[in-house]
Amino acid sequence: MSFRPLTDSARQSNDCGVTTSQLKGNVDTLGMAYAGNGDTIEHLLESARNWAHTTSWVVYRAGEQMHLVGQGDPRVQWPSSVANEDFEAFCQTWRLHRWPTGRGESVLGWLLAPIDDAEEPALDEFAQRLGIQVQTDTLARAQITQRVLYEITYLASSTRDRSVFLVGVHQLLASLIDAENFYLALYDPRTGKMDYPYYVDIIDVEALESENYEYLDPAHLSLTAYVLTTGQPLLIDSAGILAAQAEGRFYCVGDRPEFWMGAPLKNASDDVFGMLAMQVYDVSRAYSAEDRALFLVVARHVAMALDRILHRADLEETVMRRTLELSALNDALRQEVADRERAEHLQSALFQIAELSSQPGDMAELFKTLHGIVGDLLFAQNFYIALFDDATTEVTFPYYVDERQTVRPLARRGSRGLTEYVIRQRRACLIDADEADRLTVDAEIEPADVYYRSYSWLGIPLFDGDVVRGVLAVQSYTSQVRYTLRDQELLTFVSRHIDTALSRRTAAEAIHAANLKLEARVQNRTRELDHANAKLQHENSHDALTGLPNRTYLQQRLNQAWSQFGSEGGHLAVMFIDLDRFKMVNDSLGHHFGDLLLMQAAQRLRGCLRDTDMLARLGGDEFSVLAPEAPLEVVIEIAERILVAFDLPFNINGHQVFSSCSIGIVSADSQFHHEPADLLRDADAAMYRVKSAGRDSYAVFNQEVRREVSDQVEREGALRNALKRTNELLPYFQPIVSVETGELLALEALIRWHQPDGRVIAPGEFLPDVEGLRLIGRLDLYMLTSIAVILAQPEHANWPPVHVNCSSYSMTRPDFASDVLALLAQHGVAPSRICLELTEGALVAEPAIARLTMQQLADNGMSVVLDDFGAGFSSLSYVHQYRFSGLKIDKSFILELTSSPRSRAIVRAIVRMAESLDLSVVAEGVEDEATLDLLREMGAGQAQGYYFAKPMGLKALLASELIGCQG
Repeated sequence: MSFRPLTDSARQSNDCGVTTSQLKGNVDTLGMAYAGNGDTIEHLLESARNWAHTTSWVVYRAGEQMHLVGQGDPRVQWPSSVANEDFEAFCQTWRLHRWPTGRGESVLGWLLAPIDDAEEPALDEFAQRLGIQVQTDTLARAQITQRVLYEITYLASSTRDRSVFLVGVHQLLASLIDAENFYLALYDPRTGKMDYPYYVDIIDVEALESENYEYLDPAHLSLTAYVLTTGQPLLIDSAGILAAQAEGRFYCVGDRPEFWMGAPLKNASDDVFGMLAMQVYDVSRAYSAEDRALFLVVARHVAMALDRILHRADLEETVMRRTLELSALNDALRQEVADRERAEHLQSALFQIAELSSQPGDMAELFKTLHGIVGDLLFAQNFYIALFDDATTEVTFPYYVDERQTVRPLARRGSRGLTEYVIRQRRACLIDADEADRLTVDAEIEPADVYYRSYSWLGIPLFDGDVVRGVLAVQSYTSQVRYTLRDQELLTFVSRHIDTALSRRTAAEAIHAANLKLEARVQNRTRELDHANAKLQHENSHDALTGLPNRTYLQQRLNQAWSQFGSEGGHLAVMFIDLDRFKMVNDSLGHHFGDLLLMQAAQRLRGCLRDTDMLARLGGDEFSVLAPEAPLEVVIEIAERILVAFDLPFNINGHQVFSSCSIGIVSADSQFHHEPADLLRDADAAMYRVKSAGRDSYAVFNQEVRREVSDQVEREGALRNALKRTNELLPYFQPIVSVETGELLALEALIRWHQPDGRVIAPGEFLPDVEGLRLIGRLDLYMLTSIAVILAQPEHANWPPVHVNCSSYSMTRPDFASDVLALLAQHGVAPSRICLELTEGALVAEPAIARLTMQQLADNGMSVVLDDFGAGFSSLSYVHQYRFSGLKIDKSFILELTSSPRSRAIVRAIVRMAESLDLSVVAEGVEDEATLDLLREMGAGQAQGYYFAKPMGLKALLASELIGCQG
């Protein structure tokens, strides 16, 4: 049986009745077509498509008129819509029988067939099953709509933030209607101001920000302004917009949509305060009649909810304003109470000031106590005491508290501030803002910054005999506090007591200063001795050449870490590092050269460690790392970084020297380690295991509880060694053939690992261990080199292109493209003879680097295909973002192709998409002829799998007829 594709009109809706006409053939096929598919509208319609080669059917939907939504045979022309009053005549004219798809009088659609088939029970059953499903879907959609309206109401009552409400409305509306492009405008009819608190559009991405606004132009109304001024909803398509613009009724601002819907937002008084709008730019996504009606219902609901939120905000603003007014009144009342309290405290304060001069305490405590006493008498929130040295004319501020100038002023000379003005006048000065302006004009004081200008300032001179020794000052920055002459008299009285206290304290402070100076000399001498001892201790615990801790210091720190490990548990690891072939460098180039190498090696090692790790030099070319609280995985990562760092040459006195290193790792285990020395022993043993295995690697000392990790490390070490040989890692080839002709089009090179015991390991057994490591990159270049050597041989000039798998690590390495091209050029192989296969892992990890790498390869003629297409989570988005020449369908779909309709649908869709993008398609996993036949029917171009050939070595490939047929 052949199948016809569903027409565009049949895809428009899946909640309607079905009409068939001109039914030909055995109608029993109908029951067979939809039986067992499950009664969903999509399955029922799909069943109709399965017999579309024998019948022509039409899908109409009942409503304001009968609307065509699909048909079986695209060659049959049916009217797109039929008026309800003409529908019966339409059926009579064409001699059609009708089956209702709803129950009772609620007809949701009609199933029409020729009069001759009126008694066919299969059609009647089909109409009933479809009607039941339509009613079920209609009820479900109504329930969803009701829930969305409830959620909007709940959102309006649970949030005060308008922006949160609008985001929530957009998300809820998107669950019902295509709301990809959605915005809301607020409107003030008094000013004509329109602002857009919420605007989301995929085309007009430069739309107004929420803080911006515009004014309505009555002479040139936009779609939005038209709805706001008329107060009526507007639902219009692209043609209607063009017609309205031609008539001058309104205009489209920005890109013209294929369909636009706008509804006014009205308050309880039926006044328009805003509007809600949605639009689509794709004609295939035009809103249905049901979408439009639903939009208007939701708009009315949003209007009521948003009106409540806006009114609530106005009410809160009014309450806040009233609260501030009451607060100001309370401040005035508190000021009156404070004035009365100051009068009551005056007598008590005078006695306290009289006693203060005889009380013990330092000068700072004295000033602080004075501040408290003055604060009980008058406003002293801003209070300071300045001292004046008549010999040096320096003014200092030992006590300074100010609400605006929070940092105490520095000592100064020659300034002309208010403090210096009092010192020159030798009298109390009460200065308000006007007086300060006059003094500034007369050059008596310097102008102050506006922020620091006092509204009222009161300064009293302090005397030592007849000499002015300082100033006591208070100031206010607000008109609510204005000092009076009574305040001036009070502070003048206070200043007399301060004069006496300062004289006594000055003498005491002089003695105290002398004692402090002597104490400082003693402390300096003590620090010098401590520094000398610390230097000596450092020299005894550190290596003189590298500056690193020595073996003694390492042992001390290891003992401490071991004690903590024994009491608290956690992790503790030790690494032994030995420079490979250091003795050869030292003997051939001299000890000085070797010392420089050790110093640079120490710097590289330190750069690979964590802040909490300790690096020590044990002697010669041996180093050790103490890694507290480091799980084994972290220590292995450190070892990998060290190996990478030592791949780079050392530049010593103009010479480039390469020196790898061998690393032994041990992770503390209380079951096997009983003292710190056990860790050093096992780390040393692991390091020598690396030495014996070929150096330039690391090894973990095997413990039973870490057997799995240790085995993996051993496999990685073996793979490193295999990369240094040419007889273990070999390419196996599997053909990629034409689906139509069976012609060999390409070969895929698959790596196989030949073990010394004769076993051959597939890549799935060892590649996961090294995925993401630097080692996988070396493996990629190894395979590319092997293939280049084969292709470079003259007798292989007739080979088709060879596909080589590439890891995410390599594709995201900036130098990968240049390395590959240089490798091929070295062997004389054209880049077009190689095709790289990569999965989406590289694109997810570093998309920018991967895109640049693919661009460089493509510019030089090398093709890249996307492997395992469909198995990832975002493969479809990569097809048009990157320069792929083709894609390989994941074999999980191909293996189920004959048994899974879903897999067939997916593969068919992938093939069609690839054709439209001019991409080649390779179907992996073909194992039987039935699968190949389906792929041929779907139009897939290439295939690969065991049905054609299993992966084979180079000798087997050359012995086969595959390559020979290419000559």
